[in-house]
Amino acid sequence: MKKNYITRSKNLASHQRWEVKKGFTLVEILVVMAIMAVVGTIMVAIFTNTLRGSNKSQILAVIKQNGQSVLEDMNRVIRGADDIICPQSGSPSDTLVIAKEGIYTRFRFIPPSGNINGSINQDSPVAGSDLTAFLNSVCTDLLDPLATAVLTDTNPQSGVSVDSATFTRNKQSGFEDNVTVSFILKPGAGIPPAVSSQIDPVVFQTTVQLR
Repeated sequence: MKKNYITRSKNLASHQRWEVKKGFTLVEILVVMAIMAVVGTIMVAIFTNTLRGSNKSQILAVIKQNGQSVLEDMNRVIRGADDIICPQSGSPSDTLVIAKEGIYTRFRFIPPSGNINGSINQDSPVAGSDLTAFLNSVCTDLLDPLATAVLTDTNPQSGVSVDSATFTRNKQSGFEDNVTVSFILKPGAGIPPAVSSQIDPVVFQTTVQLR
């Protein structure tokens, strides 16, 4: 009987030792947690960089698409004009007014403000009975209650912001006047600075001669 009791005691002690051996020590747990934290940090950094790279490519594509579209639209309209109302020769301006068969088209730069994108707008001011007064004010009176077309995408998140824009009229003896259009596009005002700061502004420029 005593022998059986001793045997059971030895078996119980052996079982208890086995249970202790199969666990993890505090040091081992801390080491594993540290390794997981390092791996997690690396994975997050890789994912973030990949996401930023993808966003950067998409934003650059949008900038190029908007810029090229604006140049094509303005090129077509300006080339077919009969006359340039403003700006005066050699004086860059943020407003361009042209005329074709008595119909006026005005392009103007609207600067960015806060989270609102800068833009290039187009409208069609109508001359009243006093043509002289109209011609004197059409380049400076920019608050006409007319329907305005925005040539650039003004969505703060997915669009672009026009940082600056100038129109310059050039006269050449023996040739029709030409207009140099130059503007700078940046990411939309609502794009996170961490992304927009990695994208250089893109300059678009063209010179269009009247036919």
